[in-house]
Amino acid sequence: MGANDKQAAQRRPALTRLRVLLIGWVLVYHLELPLRALRGLGFMEGVALKGYLGVDGFFLLSGFALVLGYAHRPPAGFAGWVGFMRGRLVRVLPLHWVMLVALLALVLAAMAAGFAVNAPERFGVREFVLQALLLHGWETTSQHAWNYPSWALSVILAGYIAFPTLLAGMVAAPAGVLLLLLVVAAVGLFALGAVDPLLQLNHTLHLGLPRFFLEFIAGMALARLVQAGVIPRGLATAGIALVPIGLWLNIDAVVVLGLAALVVRAALAEGSDEGGILHRLGEASFGVYLTFVFVEAVLVLVLRIVQPGLAGRLLLMVGGLGATFIAGWIAWRVIEVPAARWFGRGRSAGAA
Repeated sequence: MGANDKQAAQRRPALTRLRVLLIGWVLVYHLELPLRALRGLGFMEGVALKGYLGVDGFFLLSGFALVLGYAHRPPAGFAGWVGFMRGRLVRVLPLHWVMLVALLALVLAAMAAGFAVNAPERFGVREFVLQALLLHGWETTSQHAWNYPSWALSVILAGYIAFPTLLAGMVAAPAGVLLLLLVVAAVGLFALGAVDPLLQLNHTLHLGLPRFFLEFIAGMALARLVQAGVIPRGLATAGIALVPIGLWLNIDAVVVLGLAALVVRAALAEGSDEGGILHRLGEASFGVYLTFVFVEAVLVLVLRIVQPGLAGRLLLMVGGLGATFIAGWIAWRVIEVPAARWFGRGRSAGAA
């Protein structure tokens, strides 16, 4: 498979744009929970309430994209691992910490102003420390606290830690072993979904790690198979049909198989245009994910003051979706990008 490794360095902008679809689905899910704007709308409501599976798409995409970026230059030894981790943490931690401190300020301000804070035990010191260190998704707590969507970043951090070792195995593995890994991952997802038939794959603080690693490793294996040129485009296109089939059958694992096909199909898409608003929003996906909790706080306040009808709730959903994308893009542009540049400049100076 080594002859095709240089394909890993190629930019695949369709994967970046796919992030917008995935994060949008997750946001619709989180907005639908308090708003119930799609209640009674049948399949549309069902699709919205399965939006947590957008996170599974991100887990697949995370492993897939990392292999594309590093298979041709795998981190070597402890120094390589340190360099890889530094690059990952520089992207994630500054934005995560700023959002966490901003949320702390918001909670303190709300308390000072006399507002009742729902479930105040969520905002304790222990939970804050666990979240600041991104350890809250490692079976360390059962409390969805502070910036609770960041549990996904916590398990992704575990993936970053393991990635160089996993990559070494993936690079050395023949196609047959990679296909076997995909079968094992699929069986594992069906088994995990059967642990709690009501939750299916919606495991977060508990069993979030196995959910992540099954999909992360599957994404890595798929990327190596794409680099080897053994996945026909037509097969990937046909596999996308598993998404609506899985939604209709109400089987999360089937939906995830379809999302895996969607990731592969996006990677095989022709074109290298990195312009346009969808590409920019895709680049800002971390920011979008981490800023949602602030938009949610505003929506909760609005729902305390007024009781909108269905039309009003639909407007709030559209407004919340747009506001989160805008806030996330601003956070990406103002915090994530400058922080990465600053730390990258410091690294270059240290190397010199």
